[in-house]
Amino acid sequence: MREQLNKLYGILVFPLALIYWVIIPKRIRTLTNADLRQWAKWKRVPCNLWGFSYLLGCYPEYRTVLYKRIKLLRIISCWWLRGKSNLEISTNDIGGGLLIQHGIATIISAEKIGKNCKIYQQVTIGFSHELQAPVIGDNVEICCGAKVIGGITIGNNVLIGANAVVIKDVPSNSVVAGVPAKVIKTLNENRDLTD
Repeated sequence: MREQLNKLYGILVFPLALIYWVIIPKRIRTLTNADLRQWAKWKRVPCNLWGFSYLLGCYPEYRTVLYKRIKLLRIISCWWLRGKSNLEISTNDIGGGLLIQHGIATIISAEKIGKNCKIYQQVTIGFSHELQAPVIGDNVEICCGAKVIGGITIGNNVLIGANAVVIKDVPSNSVVAGVPAKVIKTLNENRDLTD
């Protein structure tokens, strides 16, 4: 029943998806296409206009990411097809392939986020008392409840464990966990966390 309802949402939103598909500027298109690839792989939908329509209709987290990317173009639909209300993204420099799972009570205020970042629910990425924000590398996965605070750098291919509190730099190709977070494992350099 749920799957049929989701398909109906996708069909109802298809004209809007088609409009966005055509009018999104080329400079933003590469980012939105990278997002679409990640979401389509995760939700097992085709990475095409139909998949875009399905995600746009069914997932407010996806809409929030899309609206962040397209800025003022969102006025076409954000008043009736809303994003996730308790997901806040104030970071402007975000690489393609951003995937937010659930997004409940999630705040993203980084200086920069690399490509193919996956963020779970109740994550806080934010400023320290010195008003410095973190820089997050490529292929980073931040598990539920994690906190990444201050002017720190998270390297590429990093997995941040659930409820970890990260207040120091994290080297590339590592897994961190704990309060405060510490490296608990080094990963193979070629490992892509998004696969």
